[in-house]
Amino acid sequence: MRRIIFLMVVIATLTAGTAMATGIDGRIGLTGKVGFLMPVQDDFITGVEDTNTGLAAGGGIIYGIGKNVAAEVDIMQVPTLRVEAAGAKVGEASMTDISLGLQYRFTPEKPLVPYLGAGVDFIKGKFTNVADRRYGLEWTTGGHVSAGVDYFATRGVALTAELKGVFAPAGNIKSTPQEYNPNSFVGTVGVRLFLPEKIFD
Repeated sequence: MRRIIFLMVVIATLTAGTAMATGIDGRIGLTGKVGFLMPVQDDFITGVEDTNTGLAAGGGIIYGIGKNVAAEVDIMQVPTLRVEAAGAKVGEASMTDISLGLQYRFTPEKPLVPYLGAGVDFIKGKFTNVADRRYGLEWTTGGHVSAGVDYFATRGVALTAELKGVFAPAGNIKSTPQEYNPNSFVGTVGVRLFLPEKIFD
């Protein structure tokens, strides 16, 4: 309980005062976010009927490379996707998505900054069946498209929300003839913390 109160006080302190969005051109930001991942197809694992939506969490680095353009490196972890067949649990999958992307940022000088993004994704994970046997999910490479918004509560603190579609070819499951399908829909909310000054003049 004390940790929650402390966190609320810190957020209130950081967001107090008038928002001053001066753009992120030449500035570095650190992002933390949490949300959900929903597989586009129920048979995330070949031959399995249903895979439930799972928690997604991660973070990354964003850098403004122009007035309207930013580059972002993001790592997202999905620790548990419940996999079912005939209504019964057959195992759990986890997934890691490392993405490199660009954003086009509208109204960069205002507190509310919507953006569109796209990039490449490198995805892997593991599957654990009910007998506690673990199988690695081999790397597969795809891409993503995203739409989001940053709200600058202060010059250095922005609240962010994003919807992202991830698409990639099916990847192999090690030591089995099965495949996994990483195509998914992701929604997250989070916080970006920007360094106060430009890295390059």
